[in-house]
Amino acid sequence: MQSLLDLGQSVWLDYLRRGMLQSGELQRMIDDGLRGMTSNPTIFEHAIGGSTDYDTALSRVAASPRTDREIFELLAVEDVRTAADLFRPVYDASQGADGFVSLEVSPTLARDTAGTIGEARRLWAAVDRPNVMIKVPGTREGWPAIERLLTDGINVNITLLFSLEHYRQVAEAYVRALEARRKAGQAIDRVASVASFFVSRVDTEVDRRLDAKGGAPSGLRGKIAIANAQLAYAWFRELLQGRQWRSLAAAGAKPQRLLWASTGTKDPAYSDVLYVDSLIGADTINTLPPQTLQLFEDHGTVREALPGDAADAQRAMDDLRAAAIDFGDVARVLEAEGIEKFAHSFETLLGVIAAKRKTLVAAAPPRHSAELRAFDQAVAQRLAELEDADVPKRIWSRDPTVWKADPATPEITDRLGWLNVGKMMAQQVKALAAFAEEIRQKFDRVVLCGMGGSSLAPEVLWRTFGRKPGYPALAVLDSTDPRAVVAALGGEDIARSLFLVSSKSGTTQETDCLYRHFWEQTRGRGAQFVAITDPDTPLARLAGERGFRRTFLNPTDIGGRYSALSYFGLVPAALIGIDAGQLLHRAHRMAEACAAWVPARQNPAAWLGAILAEAALAGRNKTTFVLSRGIGSFGLWVEQLIAESTGKEGKGILPVAEEPLGPPEVYGRDRVFVSLTLTGEEDDATEAGLHALMAAGHPVVRLSLEDRYDLGQEFFRWEFATAVAGAILQINAFDQPNVAESKQNTKDVLAGHQPPTAPVTATELDRFLAAVRPGDYLAFMAYLPPTPQNDRRLAAARGKLRDRLKVATTLGYGPRFLHSTGQLHKGGPPIGHFLQITERPDQDVPVPGMPYAFGQLEAAQAEGDLRALRARGRPAVRIDGLGLLER
Repeated sequence: MQSLLDLGQSVWLDYLRRGMLQSGELQRMIDDGLRGMTSNPTIFEHAIGGSTDYDTALSRVAASPRTDREIFELLAVEDVRTAADLFRPVYDASQGADGFVSLEVSPTLARDTAGTIGEARRLWAAVDRPNVMIKVPGTREGWPAIERLLTDGINVNITLLFSLEHYRQVAEAYVRALEARRKAGQAIDRVASVASFFVSRVDTEVDRRLDAKGGAPSGLRGKIAIANAQLAYAWFRELLQGRQWRSLAAAGAKPQRLLWASTGTKDPAYSDVLYVDSLIGADTINTLPPQTLQLFEDHGTVREALPGDAADAQRAMDDLRAAAIDFGDVARVLEAEGIEKFAHSFETLLGVIAAKRKTLVAAAPPRHSAELRAFDQAVAQRLAELEDADVPKRIWSRDPTVWKADPATPEITDRLGWLNVGKMMAQQVKALAAFAEEIRQKFDRVVLCGMGGSSLAPEVLWRTFGRKPGYPALAVLDSTDPRAVVAALGGEDIARSLFLVSSKSGTTQETDCLYRHFWEQTRGRGAQFVAITDPDTPLARLAGERGFRRTFLNPTDIGGRYSALSYFGLVPAALIGIDAGQLLHRAHRMAEACAAWVPARQNPAAWLGAILAEAALAGRNKTTFVLSRGIGSFGLWVEQLIAESTGKEGKGILPVAEEPLGPPEVYGRDRVFVSLTLTGEEDDATEAGLHALMAAGHPVVRLSLEDRYDLGQEFFRWEFATAVAGAILQINAFDQPNVAESKQNTKDVLAGHQPPTAPVTATELDRFLAAVRPGDYLAFMAYLPPTPQNDRRLAAARGKLRDRLKVATTLGYGPRFLHSTGQLHKGGPPIGHFLQITERPDQDVPVPGMPYAFGQLEAAQAEGDLRALRARGRPAVRIDGLGLLER
């Protein structure tokens, strides 16, 4: 920040919440060179709704006759006043040039000149600090309000500026206000204003229009926002050189600096610091959200970028016009959307306050709690240690030494994009909705071809939400069983089916085989295919060469199991009619609750991660999920996340999903239970079962979900908790070092190097099961088609053996589990017993272009994994079909 200041640019923080004021975090940032702070209704809504920062203050007024709006204003004014006091030394030292904190008038007044003036005057008086700015939208109705307020000596931050035309209007209003004050003999040296010129949202809207046109020049993507800003900056410099401004400056006037707003990157294909690196220039401000500031401090480039080439910028705008895209209309749409978004956030904020008041008055139970008994002290101590070591804060700062002492350890720093991807994806919601609208007009079914992280979140979302009326059904195909491949179309007309080919690496063997099959079935009709992958992968290139309908390029710094809130989860979600924006909104609230400056003991994900890790260290390393029916499939996703993240170096937490809840006597002392309950699905029998477990001394964690969209918060909570647990266990939570073993064995089997392993007899199976001991676990690995009938048969066998052996059981369909629990099977603690179930299909389906069929591939994958397990000394046997288990 200091380096930018040396070039004439001040950094302001686009964020405000009480916790950072109270924790000393804001003061630390000021000491590091932060020069100001902005807020808006969305920021306050996330801060109040996504944290406990305001609960104490709310509890004092919850039962008062004040309206929700009055309570918000009370909280906001307190925060802004406190922040302004912290920034006062900056304000004084800069002689009123910096050190400002902004507070916005209600967005519902954006089209009301008189209402804006009245509210701005009231807020100015309420805060009563000279280093405060009142934010006013730069709408046509806002222009006269801005001039009036500045003439009155009220500092104004003009927001929602998207075009040069509107910027000129507010700049001229500032000049007129200063002239009016000078003429009236009033001081002008401490009247301050900034013009908040929005950047990345411009590219989001322009890129969407370019994509919709198809034939528009792709070279304009990601260029217009910066060109627009460069032209505004060029005009600003011209204004400062004019005679009128030089006269005002001589009388003490300070320039109305351009403040670059909306500078977080919204498109994952672009640099995450694009709108910082490209807009460094004298007499400007860049207001950065915390995540973008951290990214810039990590790998930004500090060098003067402005004024840039104004002629090139103008050519870009001319080229846009030549592509039949009206930038004036772009700006009008963005202004209207900005007002609508802030107004919606404001209404949501009032609803959050109302709900919190109700909860506080009624003394409702917390949304998360735990009965830990013997672990209470250990968890409290661990949370204190996490706090002392700044672990949550260091996670947000992407510090690899949280997990491994060597900062160069592979697959850590380049796997932390999940921390910020939700905010980036929120800007793609409109584009995703438009794409979903396009698809539902042409297709009745979407078949997702993917494995592991590419398939499990979509599977959970499909099972949880189903499809919205009028949208296509979703079939998630993560099996190489030929019967599953044939069944994927569900009897639908293949011409009305869309195929999502989803792979981070673009080289996943199963996904490639499925793509080959459906490409042949559709006779190479590229318009029926969509790719989701990282940039520059073989899949991305193939999609371009073969004319896929669309390719979604995901950020490269996200591992598969942490990708639920990226394109890998959100594209399928949007296509079946899920509100991706609402899902991301809930995730962002949880991210706010886990923010860098939240004490570890108040961080709901750090708290959960500490419980899971401490339980594992004490021998309770089987995290057993008890889920409401409506979110019962959540275990499929979280199973991969936990197992693949922690199961390595002989350590690990075994996630146990979809195991029916039993009485206390069927469980050993190696369990910790986690209950996720959906409001409205509380169940007396389940509640009684959990109470019995607690009475028997088992630790029980309870998490409450308001509705299905709270899956968004749970995706983020469990990602962060797993990262924390990995830190405590001292393992890299982001690599998967043992997955490749089975892959190589599969290739060897397909090459015909060794004969397959014979299935065991009933006697051998009994001997295998007799070797299972307390504290072990039994893994069912079913290379069968995932049908409802097989689900029921496997669940019955699993429940019977759980009760008989009194050990944890897991169930995974192959080859899906190879991309999920397979890492823990081989890299985790040597306490697993592995029962592989295979069945030769009556008919096979060839894989086009390959010397094998799907059934052969499935058999080779089963054989390869069995060999990998045995090579590590893991007890593993194969049975043919389910008959022996159903004796």
